[in-house]
Amino acid sequence: MAIKTKNKSFIKKEIDKLPPELAQEVLDFIEFLKQKEETKTWVEFDEWALNLAKEKKFSNLTEKEVANIVESFRKSD
Repeated sequence: MAIKTKNKSFIKKEIDKLPPELAQEVLDFIEFLKQKEETKTWVEFDEWALNLAKEKKFSNLTEKEVANIVESFRKSD
């Protein structure tokens, strides 16, 4: 989602008015929002991977077994 230049300018001016410790809180909140979005992406990926495993009938494999399969595949290349 793109923010209009006008809004970015307004946000910057408002942050500039804050004392340094509150400006840091704003930065911390921005980092929180970015991390939250990354987590959402990983959750969506995990759901996709689980559904694929069920669909292909290999959802019963352990993580170690999957790692061994991947390692064997990589060695064969």
